[in-house]
Amino acid sequence: MLLHPARFSNTVWRVAASVGTPPPPAPAPVPAPAAPAATPVGGKTLPSLTWPQILAFLTFLTVCVLTAVSKKTLTTPEFDQVRKLAVFLIGALLPSDALIRFGRSLFTRAVEDSNSAQLASGANAPADFRPATLAQILAFLAFVVMVVLSLISNKIVDEHDFKNVNDVAVLLIAALLPSEAGIRFGRALYLRGATNVTQDHLKAI
Repeated sequence: MLLHPARFSNTVWRVAASVGTPPPPAPAPVPAPAAPAATPVGGKTLPSLTWPQILAFLTFLTVCVLTAVSKKTLTTPEFDQVRKLAVFLIGALLPSDALIRFGRSLFTRAVEDSNSAQLASGANAPADFRPATLAQILAFLAFVVMVVLSLISNKIVDEHDFKNVNDVAVLLIAALLPSEAGIRFGRALYLRGATNVTQDHLKAI
């Protein structure tokens, strides 16, 4: 059976077109999302030493000075009590301060996220954080008082009375600093999702 010339020409054209048609172009690669920009950190927000660290070092220097003069002004039991108090002060001061600053860093990170904590007008984190808390200062002052009492004549404060007062100072420091650190850390976690955080709030963290 012979095909009509026109139909034969159309069939040949379709076959040629289907054979010579190039494949569709490949889709363009989707660019990867850009990494978020790093948050700039000011030099003043990262002190080389914190105030509690300085107070701990001053405590160490005080013990060194008392070691040099203890033979003339202190009895051996009194010096041992002061040394014991210094060990408790340093051991409670630095870890509690670290916990407080960890909570502050979590809060500051939440402030940088616009969907989390929001500061009130005039508030500035971390500039409004206290460099040293009242509890930390009181703990160091308790140590200073005990050093002064150790230098007073035994006629006023004998070894037995000094030991009793020193035991109270040890318990005060051991309970005061960790409890305050836990309270301030809890406040920092709570204020991470708060709005209108004022300067007074920041000073309490």
